[in-house]
Amino acid sequence: MDLLSAALIITLILVIYQDLKKRAIHISLPFIIFALAIWINTRIQVLELKDIALNVMFILVNIIGLVIYTSIKSKKIVNPINSSIGIGDIFFFIAITPLFKLKSFILFFIIGLVFSLIIYLVHSAFKKIETIPLAGYLSLFLIINLLAKYTVNTSLLS
Repeated sequence: MDLLSAALIITLILVIYQDLKKRAIHISLPFIIFALAIWINTRIQVLELKDIALNVMFILVNIIGLVIYTSIKSKKIVNPINSSIGIGDIFFFIAITPLFKLKSFILFFIIGLVFSLIIYLVHSAFKKIETIPLAGYLSLFLIINLLAKYTVNTSLLS
């Protein structure tokens, strides 16, 4: 593991801490994650700008789907940001886009959401939790994937 990857993991740990403690993350953390992810990928040159754009488009499709779903459910146009999903979660998703090609990002997104739901259900069995610290749980999932990549040279998402 190199210094940039270690810095990324430390930043992800800060996301976990803040999201679990305050149910919010500082606006600088997604920008730091995005910068580190770009820097890591310019060194290994795996991703192209096209890959990042496709990942962002995937996020936008999901947000539009969430708007449609919550609007149909409420029978009026609803903005789900800060009621169904936090702006920090959206910034977090955008920040990690340089880390994945589209297929891997979709796998991360789906498996990460299931992982987050499982952790939430286990955690809520012991302590009442009203909101899901999604960015924090996804950061934990990403750390597990990064550590698997660096220790046993395999990815959980490929």
